[in-house]
Amino acid sequence: MNITIEEIPKSRIAYFRNVGEYGEKQNKELMESFKKWAKSNGLFDNSIILGIPRDNPEITPKEECRYDVCIVIENNFKVAKPAQVGEFPGGKYAVFLLDHTKEAVSEFWGNIISEIERHNLSLRKQPIIERYNSQMIENHLCEILVPIQ
Repeated sequence: MNITIEEIPKSRIAYFRNVGEYGEKQNKELMESFKKWAKSNGLFDNSIILGIPRDNPEITPKEECRYDVCIVIENNFKVAKPAQVGEFPGGKYAVFLLDHTKEAVSEFWGNIISEIERHNLSLRKQPIIERYNSQMIENHLCEILVPIQ
């Protein structure tokens, strides 16, 4: 598995949130409505989109799990509703480039612990994040960002 290490700066974000069970259908619908919003607000081209699961479904009841789809924005950008404004804390991440398919993502989750151990990395207590840009979406690719010390 190909891995790079990246220090990501703190960023201002605009986001949509889904509350409920994590799942392919819910995430896809949220992403589609968010992309429409981003395009209508002139944000989609050359932008960074993040998918952030905010809760651990092994601890949090599935109906209370929060999933945010975000876009990095400039500090002076006025965010139109229904998007909300937040902050991405940034930090150091191990970055994995994947085909954005169910099989590739499933394989990633099956191997993540061994990959982290193989590279002598230690995890930081932050969500594991999906990252996309418009070119990656067109090419069915995504990056998984694993927070590390």
